[in-house]
Amino acid sequence: MDWKEFLRLTIGKVILFLIILILFVPFIRYDNGIRCFIAPCPSDTTGSVAMWLMSGRIYEIYYSYLIIGFIISYFVSCLIISIFNKINKKNT
Repeated sequence: MDWKEFLRLTIGKVILFLIILILFVPFIRYDNGIRCFIAPCPSDTTGSVAMWLMSGRIYEIYYSYLIIGFIISYFVSCLIISIFNKINKKNT
């Protein structure tokens, strides 16, 4: 397998890429809902979109983390699809 085939954009890779991005890439700083009476109070957390959906308000988006997350997520999705294809070729 060459690099062009490995990195070629397919529907399966895009879907897997989006799932990985939403679940695992921590690029949003959001309110985690923790309240305390003494300082410092850790009321914000950096997390992924899935983590933010379970809590509150967005404070900041880290665009550098987002871009790095895009790159790593796409590479991981290419790797997973490649391994899946190799396993399917062995079984047939």
